[in-house]
Amino acid sequence: MPKLYYHFSLLILSFLLSTASCKNSGPTQSEPAINTDFITLDEKPDSLSPAGIIELQFGPTGSKIYGFEYAANGPGPHPTLLFLHGMPGNERNLDIAQNLRRAGYNVVYFNYRGTWGSAGKYNFANSLNDIDSVLNYVTHPQHSKDLKVDTNRIALLGHSMGAGLALINGIANPRVKAIIALSVFNPYTTLQGKEATGNLLGLKEYISTLGMLNTDANTFLKSMLLDINRYNVEKLVAGTTKPLLIIDEHKNNDYLSKYAEKPNLNYQIWDTDHAFTNRRIALSVELNSWLNKNLR
Repeated sequence: MPKLYYHFSLLILSFLLSTASCKNSGPTQSEPAINTDFITLDEKPDSLSPAGIIELQFGPTGSKIYGFEYAANGPGPHPTLLFLHGMPGNERNLDIAQNLRRAGYNVVYFNYRGTWGSAGKYNFANSLNDIDSVLNYVTHPQHSKDLKVDTNRIALLGHSMGAGLALINGIANPRVKAIIALSVFNPYTTLQGKEATGNLLGLKEYISTLGMLNTDANTFLKSMLLDINRYNVEKLVAGTTKPLLIIDEHKNNDYLSKYAEKPNLNYQIWDTDHAFTNRRIALSVELNSWLNKNLR
């Protein structure tokens, strides 16, 4: 009987341990829970400093460019993202912007000179300078206070041509702490090599159809070619220690895989289209997770 009782006790103990294990099963410290509350839940507005939208105008070299800020909830100052659209900017990623605003980030969006009603001529060099003009504005002591911007926690988030702009400007820019680049356009590799002629003709034809851009296709491409060595994204990525998240939906930037061991670079290729159309929630979650580690 004692022996039978002993075995019975072991069975009871095993059952209790397995039950406790089931109750406690879930994310461990090595596998943290994925937070989606910022996507699915609206926040309670701060009584004194609620979230909202603020219309903005910037004036680089006499040209008015237009934008706005999605201001995060609460008094701040908040980490702040500058969103850089592609060419022409049909996909503005404003759903992502609103998701990240709910996650506690300010988001500043603007249209480069010569795009979507902003004054001036559109070209690659002007767009790079426009980033500086916006940074000058949001880091100005009075404006940063009004916009609740933490000037020590600013990141660029660019898509397509805007991703190239984000890397080229942001890697060298001491005011930019981190960079996210989606579906990167690299002028250096696109406009050189055996496919350069076809790419130039394709871009020329495409730019010529874009009435929302105040530019001449030939002038745009010639000015880009003049500074092509400055726009070598691979060289810039290889030489920086700044936190970078690069997500492509194509393999045109396969050369970045060789830098995968760099601790500051997170490079991914997703199975989706150029606009990440069917991965909007997954993209929001990935960006928020990365920003919480690199901009908080």
